[in-house]
Amino acid sequence: MVYNLNYLCNFNDKVKDEDLSHESLQRIWSGKWCSAGFESSLKQWWSKRDAKEDYSQEECEEFICLAIESLLIFMQQNFTGPFCDLAELEGFVKEIQPLVGDAFVELKENGEEINPNVVLGEFLLLSRDILKKLLEFQPESVVLHWWHLRYLCTHQHVIDELTANLYDKLKIEAEWLLQHVSELENKEYEALLFLEIANGYLQYHRGERAGEILERLCAHLNVEMVVQGLMGVRTKFQQKALPQLCLKVEQTHSDLLPKAQETNSKTVLPKLLLHEDDTRLERIRFIEEKDNEVMTLPSVLQALVLSKVRQLKRSQPKDRLADEELEPYTHTLIYQEHGPLQVRQSALLLNCVQESNSRRTIERSWKQCEECVKLLSEHSYSVQERFSYAFAGFLQPKWQVQSQLCELLLSLGMVKSALDIYLKIQAWEQVIYCYTRLELRHKAAEIIEQELQKKPTVLLYCLLGDATDSLECYEKAWEFSKHTSGKAQAHWGNYYFFHKRYEEAIPHLEKSVEINSLQEKIWLRLGYAAIMLEKWELAVHAYITYTHLEPLGFESWNNLAKALIKLGDKQRAHKVLGESLKCNYHNWKVWENFMVVSVDTGHFEDAMNAYNRLSELKTHYLDLEVLCITMTAIAEGKPDAKGQTPERLLRKATTLMGQQCIKHGSEPKVWELAALLAATPLKKADKLVKAFRAYTAKELVWTTKQMYARRALELCVELSQRSLEAIENHAEDESEVMITSQLNSARLANQACIRAIEKEPTKFPENDDLLEKVRSLLEEMTAHVKQRMGA
Repeated sequence: MVYNLNYLCNFNDKVKDEDLSHESLQRIWSGKWCSAGFESSLKQWWSKRDAKEDYSQEECEEFICLAIESLLIFMQQNFTGPFCDLAELEGFVKEIQPLVGDAFVELKENGEEINPNVVLGEFLLLSRDILKKLLEFQPESVVLHWWHLRYLCTHQHVIDELTANLYDKLKIEAEWLLQHVSELENKEYEALLFLEIANGYLQYHRGERAGEILERLCAHLNVEMVVQGLMGVRTKFQQKALPQLCLKVEQTHSDLLPKAQETNSKTVLPKLLLHEDDTRLERIRFIEEKDNEVMTLPSVLQALVLSKVRQLKRSQPKDRLADEELEPYTHTLIYQEHGPLQVRQSALLLNCVQESNSRRTIERSWKQCEECVKLLSEHSYSVQERFSYAFAGFLQPKWQVQSQLCELLLSLGMVKSALDIYLKIQAWEQVIYCYTRLELRHKAAEIIEQELQKKPTVLLYCLLGDATDSLECYEKAWEFSKHTSGKAQAHWGNYYFFHKRYEEAIPHLEKSVEINSLQEKIWLRLGYAAIMLEKWELAVHAYITYTHLEPLGFESWNNLAKALIKLGDKQRAHKVLGESLKCNYHNWKVWENFMVVSVDTGHFEDAMNAYNRLSELKTHYLDLEVLCITMTAIAEGKPDAKGQTPERLLRKATTLMGQQCIKHGSEPKVWELAALLAATPLKKADKLVKAFRAYTAKELVWTTKQMYARRALELCVELSQRSLEAIENHAEDESEVMITSQLNSARLANQACIRAIEKEPTKFPENDDLLEKVRSLLEEMTAHVKQRMGA
């Protein structure tokens, strides 16, 4: 059967009771859940859940409503609020438990337990079981697959660590839905599906894939998001307007989506608190008055802007500049008059994170986050308002919002206040951290031991081991999990890792990622331990996996390149270091590594680009070995790594050496390399004369050492030959006067060389052949000069 789109429960104000076809659907949209109707549906499911034959249309409608209602009840109590008294739901929990089992056991994935704050997990399991059964009978239903995607995202949210099993299921579901999105035949719901899939990928840190989906959505809606620089002021006393970033959302067809005033007309959105600063304006004031008016965006586009800003935040390095680039997105959302509550809540929380990095706004950030926590428990918003566009609004569990508040409290030095909240939400790792900051670490161990006596868990055993440095606790955690917990192995391995016992750490870290392959920190530590023990193949495997999970860490790319070089795979190392530069453009060490590997692999253009960048980053930077190899290869026309002759690089190489000659004019080798690239004999000769002068000035006692004297004579021979060659072979713009002048310069260099050698009491017979050659060339040049001067 085909379910109509109201079964997706978007809680749009435009939908009226008469639009809802089924009594159970009307109950869901009313927000009055867990009524007698729910109990009746539950009993019907109990009697029919093991049926082999297909359900009737009426039963399908009844059961999908039961699955939806169960999931929404779970989300209300763990995500959106308002949180009702759980005693009211005890009867339902007792009825559901025999159907689904123990939620804390059944919801474990890859050995990872659900967060201890989770309540009513039985409702999440009930929803999962019904959706699975309905999908067996109706595998082509887009609505069922969509609700299953929502279940998967919700399940992952209540597990603190990312899990590979749930990610694999989400990928399958997401890609299936992307292929069938057009079946919805409704622009608004198609957009919402794209958004929820993108948010699902972002949940697993897949920023690139999420970006592709959001681009597809923008094309689908003919929407373009453009950040422009407009003239404006930020402070009260600023007199000169400067370019300020502003987001413009351009819609080709503005009538495709319903307006926010229609879909969320009744919702009074929470406002951004005033920061009441003596200097900064509450908002940027643009010079053009029309630019100060906030665009009114449809609810779907508000969710799109939110997803885009989260995707950009995930895909960019974490620094102040990146936060400033994201500011126009969050401010556009925060100042909307109408829109979905969850989108506004998420935008305010995101703004709290961005403002926490600034001394002037961190206090507002803390107070704003406190307001967001209070909003969860307040009864000022109806259930429908809380769930309107909620799945596209990047919902977070309540304990994650409280944890964000704690981080802000810690940054302000309010450790005890943060500790009280951490104790309340059972964030035991952070509790240990707070007690350590308060110099009460023994207290942390006492608290954890008390909790273990109440209800032992793998995490508590691990944290007791961390607090007491007891290996026995990790072993107990492993046994308690019946050898299924990656967390137990991770903490065990971390103990050895932090004590620099890498050989013992590696087996535990390997076992941990074998159980759950999405543990970014464990892959990073495994790679580092492998490098320390020179296990290069293991290091490559660990760092490649880590860079797939977290592509923005330049150190991981750098270490991966190092391991590849040790294995002799310099071509791959070159590509890897190129990726590393995207993550940290300003780190000279990465550029230097990239340059050296580029030279080794024959990527001469990359080597020169890297050399130019290093010259910008480091004053007086000079690497003669790199210059020698690169310039010689280009001058000799050796093919590069792509098999192309480097003739096209000659201009870039000549420019680079010109810059080096200006910066390092006292370095003879620089002039020699510049001469190697010079286009005509005259230009070569000119640079070689300068090379000779630099050489004799640098090596003050060159006449007293045989090899040094020989080098000076060799330079004289070469510069003389090039000067003489210029008489017959010169460019059109090289005049006779220039040639004569160059012959004279070469002649004077030869005379100076011969005079210095003849003055030296110590003679070197092995240099006599070159000395005679220089004398002969000197005579030839003298004759030419006399002839040309006479003429």
